Amino acid sequence: MQLFGRIALVAGLAILPIGVLAQTDPHHPDGNGEHAEPAPVQPSGPMMQMMEGMMAERMATMPEASRAYMGAMMGMHTPMMEAMQEENADVAFVKGMIAHHQAAIDMARTALEFGEDEQSRQWAQEIIDAQQAEIDAMRAWLSDRGE
Repeated sequence: MQLFGRIALVAGLAILPIGVLAQTDPHHPDGNGEHAEPAPVQPSGPMMQMMEGMMAERMATMPEASRAYMGAMMGMHTPMMEAMQEENADVAFVKGMIAHHQAAIDMARTALEFGEDEQSRQWAQEIIDAQQAEIDAMRAWLSDRGE
């Protein structure tokens, strides 16, 4: 399969669950006026494995910095999807944001390693400092709640 076809397939498979989730969105009542419970998201199913395999194949030809950026983004998805399955909405949000912030830190470290522009490097360092402080605060918040 050509590269464009693979990318289109991955994009289509990534978007497909959105339609399924929309059908079970608790904010949209079902036919009898009650709210449907969403099905739990399984982040490590066959579709996810296929997508990861295709991305790994594509990443092999990318420049080193691009691979690092993609690795940061890909590493964020499973922890975020797992966090979204928490029963407590606040805990789900905080755990998801920790994964999101960690990916931002990983991307900023890549910018510091490979980037040359002083403004970009300054933003990267500011992101590392700010996001790490927020992660520390969020982890303390979770710890205070026994999480």
